[in-house]
Amino acid sequence: MHTDFLPELKHLGFTARIKRLNEKIVSSTLTHYSNLNIKLEPNWHVIFLLLKEKGELTVTEIANVLGFSHPAIIKITRKMMEKGYLEAHKDTLDGRKTLIGISSKGLKLLPAFEQEWSRIQQVLQEVVDDDFLQKLTELEQKLNHQSFPERYQYRYGQTNPELPFTVRNAKPSEYEHIGQLMVQVYSGLDGFPKQAEQPSYYETLAKIGEFTKKPGVELLVAVTPKNRIIGGVVYFGNMKYYGSGGTASLERNASGFRLLAVHPDGRGLGVGKALSLSCIQKAKKKKHKNVVIHTTEFMKVAWKMYEKLGFKRATDLDFLQVKLKVYGFRLKIK
Repeated sequence: MHTDFLPELKHLGFTARIKRLNEKIVSSTLTHYSNLNIKLEPNWHVIFLLLKEKGELTVTEIANVLGFSHPAIIKITRKMMEKGYLEAHKDTLDGRKTLIGISSKGLKLLPAFEQEWSRIQQVLQEVVDDDFLQKLTELEQKLNHQSFPERYQYRYGQTNPELPFTVRNAKPSEYEHIGQLMVQVYSGLDGFPKQAEQPSYYETLAKIGEFTKKPGVELLVAVTPKNRIIGGVVYFGNMKYYGSGGTASLERNASGFRLLAVHPDGRGLGVGKALSLSCIQKAKKKKHKNVVIHTTEFMKVAWKMYEKLGFKRATDLDFLQVKLKVYGFRLKIK
């Protein structure tokens, strides 16, 4: 007699069951669309409905709202453009941005698509109840709050010698390497100004160690046991030397940190959070009342992390870096 082995594995079979379920749904959806001669693929409806509600968005904005990876959104939207459902153009206010919206063809077909999605939703309601959706939301919230690697590290520590990390002050001999990491990370941000657009900013990144010549300024790094650098940040115990635009340098009884960067290999391990918490701890030791930071719309992942740590938007700290809008945040230390 055939028995399903995966349920017997309980939690160890969870991810395999999710993958299996996804494959069944994707396959059946493709067959369904094909039978109706509808030229759509699974997940295209979420792009359609998002753009219908929000209007034109960048790839980064779509990825952030949906929680999909940047490459996945590029792949989906490219296919939709090939079908003529979407169109893209440069933002007239910011030439660095490419905005994606529903094309005239897509708008014409959208009512028929929405009618079919409504029918699909009614069918799915027969097998997926509201309680299941609520449990799914809770699962996503738990993993967003603390990832699997973070939970594992907290419970057992890491067994792979290349995965654990510690946060410490950088050594002068490491400054050049950290600068290269900063340039790599920031130049790789989708939509963020490139080196040719803001050469002085990237020169600051490359010479990150220069900050440490100022009183109260420290360069912190996250390193593996094999001394591989996977992240860095600059902590300012004296806001006079914070060095950004706006009014941040006038803050009193406050610390700040800037230029947080995590190597791609270190993402998902809590490196950014650990570096941020180290800076906050230093501010507490100085008995400061606030911690000041800045971020941009191209750093939404870090933005969400800061909010989880208790940072609140501080519009009085906002400023323009050339044409780039930079947003201020402030954490009140209790």
